[in-house]
Amino acid sequence: MVTKNKILYVITKSNWGGAQKYIFDISTSLPKDHYEILVAFGGQGELKQRLSSELGIRTYLLTSLTRDISILKDFLTFFELFKLFKKEQPNVVHLNSSKVGGIGSLAARLAGIKKIVFTAHGWAFNEIQRSKLSRLIIWKISWFTSILCTDIITLSQKEYAQTLRFPFLPSKKVHLIPNGIRTFNPLTKQEALDKLTLTNKHTYIGTIAELHKNKGIDILISAISDLSDKNVHLVIIGEGEELEHLEKLVVHTALVSRVHFLGAIPDAARFLQAFDIFVLASRKEGLPYVLLEAGIAEIPVIASNVGGIPEIICDNHTGLLSENNLVSKIEFYLQHKDISAKHAHQLKKHVEKTYHFENTLKLTSKVYTK
Repeated sequence: MVTKNKILYVITKSNWGGAQKYIFDISTSLPKDHYEILVAFGGQGELKQRLSSELGIRTYLLTSLTRDISILKDFLTFFELFKLFKKEQPNVVHLNSSKVGGIGSLAARLAGIKKIVFTAHGWAFNEIQRSKLSRLIIWKISWFTSILCTDIITLSQKEYAQTLRFPFLPSKKVHLIPNGIRTFNPLTKQEALDKLTLTNKHTYIGTIAELHKNKGIDILISAISDLSDKNVHLVIIGEGEELEHLEKLVVHTALVSRVHFLGAIPDAARFLQAFDIFVLASRKEGLPYVLLEAGIAEIPVIASNVGGIPEIICDNHTGLLSENNLVSKIEFYLQHKDISAKHAHQLKKHVEKTYHFENTLKLTSKVYTK
């Protein structure tokens, strides 16, 4: 009889985003005859709903875990995790998100867990909107997390290099494992427009993102306001804490008729063909899945020059990189559709050649068992 490796994944929030997709794809792809899977998280979001339909995967709700800092709740989360680790005795604890990385790595160490893996889905100290003091404190917490863990997985070459610069951190603990994507079949443009109840009378700039400040949706809305072509509409797929603020911004910029908030849509990547241009205006990123999905859908992409994005978007080759000049980048693509189509085709080839999910799964499994 085969002894199964028990993997316990932990993430702060269970809403659907890049880190949640990462956990879902890996946890549901590991062979069930060799692995026992448990996923712990805060909230009752889409990750929980999706995992609940997967045979052989158990879930655990961390009742005290929230994204916001709270001394009392964080203290309670620490003990909740400690008790969970002691009870389950997993072979591997795999932590995701900065907050749970710090709390979870300490709890796992004290619970005697031998293999503690942390995936950095974009180091939080790279968030440029934070003060220098705040970024320094976060850097120290990130370093402490890395010291406590047995293995660190980074998704981009930039953050791999940053992690190697942490003092007293052996390089053998750090692994560069980019996100990989499973191929999918997007809807045709007309099918996507019909299902999203959009007409074909406008040019659509689209984005798919959690409505969080890091995603720069406010930057994108302001750019739409400054475009000379008033037939350009913005479609936003996603939900999050910034929704009310963004809706007020749309009113303030007189864009109510041109900005469409569609909320969270399951398997949103299937609708990418509805967009004439996909824009990711993030202030901070790791290696975003959504750009890989846009590549598979062969959509022209404009994205911020942050995190691992330049590893996917090579400026003026597989897309356009924006650095405080988003309006001019959008207008360039609007005026040069032949170039945007060429870039989209080259992005598709780059993604299909480079970002294979099977490779991500193989390398991650190797970290679990080494």
